Amino acid sequence: MTGENQDTTKEESHFHSFSDAVHQAKDDAKEKAREAAPKLKEAIASAAFDTAYNVAYGTVFAGAFAHELLPQTLKNGLRKGANAGRAAAQKAKVKAEEAFTHPSESAAITPTVIELPQAPSPT
Repeated sequence: MTGENQDTTKEESHFHSFSDAVHQAKDDAKEKAREAAPKLKEAIASAAFDTAYNVAYGTVFAGAFAHELLPQTLKNGLRKGANAGRAAAQKAKVKAEEAFTHPSESAAITPTVIELPQAPSPT
């Protein structure tokens, strides 16, 4: 072999060893991923369950605690205010539906005024 042939052979052997290393790394990574996937899936499922449980528990506990703690007049006020808000939202929805289903003759948009109900007396 001449010196030029020896250099070519060295380059080819480096190329093959690099290629072999890449293939070995790919195979090792696939094997490790197959081993890790079930553990990761279990950890994610457990975290999702814990999060859902804690959110539900905290929400229900806070609501139940507030319900027991608030005086009846405050509860009545909250209930009446929520009902009034719901009624006002329903009126706004009806007006919006009418505006979109029966557009006025003019191209100008006319604002809709929504009157808020007066707060009832705390009786």
